[in-house]
Amino acid sequence: MHEDTIALLSACTAGIDLTVSAIDRLTPTIADHRLRQKLHEGREDHQLLRDHASRLLAHYGGAERPPAAAVRGLQKLRTDLRMALGGDDTTAAYLVAGRCDTAVRSLSRSQNRHCLANTDALLLTQELIRCEESLSARLRPYL
Repeated sequence: MHEDTIALLSACTAGIDLTVSAIDRLTPTIADHRLRQKLHEGREDHQLLRDHASRLLAHYGGAERPPAAAVRGLQKLRTDLRMALGGDDTTAAYLVAGRCDTAVRSLSRSQNRHCLANTDALLLTQELIRCEESLSARLRPYL
C-alpha cells in the first residue's frame, strides 16, 4: 500500500511537470491573448496540484522523480519540430491538448496499477485527471 501511494504520487508529479513544461515552452509563441490566459490559468491549476502532490509525497517519505529523460526529450523534439514547421496558436493549442490527453491516459493507467494507494493519492490523481480534461476542453475552440 505504501509503495503504491508513493508510486502514484510520483507519477502525478512527473505528469504535472510534463504538462507545465509544454505550457511554458509554448506560451511565448501565443499571439491570442485569450489562449495565453487559458494556458496561464491551466498552469496555475497544475502548479497548485503539484504543490499538494509534493507535500503528500514528503509526508509518505517518497522522493520526487522527474519525468523520464526520453519522454522529456521526445516532447521537446515534437514541440520544437511542430512549431518550426509553421506552428501557430492552433498548433500550440493542439500540442498542449494532446499532452493533456496523454496525461489522462497515463494517470488512469497508473491509478489502475497502483490501486492499493491510499485515499489521498487516489483523490489527488482524480483531481489531476479532471484538471487535465478541463484544460484540454478549454483549448478545443482553438483547434
